Amino acid sequence: MMDEKRNKIFSRLNKPAFYLALLGAGKLVSDAFGYQIITDEQVNLIANGLASLVTVVGVAMGYEE
Repeated sequence: MMDEKRNKIFSRLNKPAFYLALLGAGKLVSDAFGYQIITDEQVNLIANGLASLVTVVGVAMGYEE
């Protein structure tokens, strides 16, 4: 029962990292072709915001018992 709960939490937390990886890959590809669609500052702001959100959700889920 506890393992199911842990797997559920980890699967939820892995998704934001996957989306940030896609964002970073898209930025690298667009920069390689000379298009600067997303700036480094925007990527940092998105990553920081998402990390903050995941932290708050993780803490809230931890106290749900």
